[in-house]
Amino acid sequence: LLPLYDDDSNVLYLCGKGDGIIRPYEFENSAPYLHKLNDGFRSNTPAKGLCLVPKRGNNIMACETARILKLTNNDGIHPLSWTVPRKSDAFQDDIFPDCVSTKPAHSADEWREGSSKLPNRMSLDPSIASKNNMGSNKMKLKTVASVSKELKDAQERIKYLEQKLKESGIDY
Repeated sequence: LLPLYDDDSNVLYLCGKGDGIIRPYEFENSAPYLHKLNDGFRSNTPAKGLCLVPKRGNNIMACETARILKLTNNDGIHPLSWTVPRKSDAFQDDIFPDCVSTKPAHSADEWREGSSKLPNRMSLDPSIASKNNMGSNKMKLKTVASVSKELKDAQERIKYLEQKLKESGIDY
């Protein structure tokens, strides 16, 4: 049994290694605790492994509430999508509460000292996320010419430093 739990929506996805069925249940803190949501995903292809993609990897504007990656023996990895049907193209804040951010809540030193802070949260609303940059830095793209120049500069620097080591009588 491979249980996958979505803490933001309180949905438990029950999957099994060697099984092709994924059953979603809503979890509550009171009896009867679990409510079956629908028939889930059915397939004749058994799963070798499964994982739940973080919310920030979902297609929020298409109301994709969960994406599970299913690894199979022969066919590779299959993305399985769970969506909520909505007519509006606007952001649906009722099905997308703030989720865990990419920004760490505390440093490694704080953690070693026993810190137990809650994770930082971020909004999945694209209008807010674009302002906050989704909690991470955007990657700057480089041209082939600029990377080639950086490589040439680095090779010249290495040659210079190797020469200095030889002059100082240091073997490397």
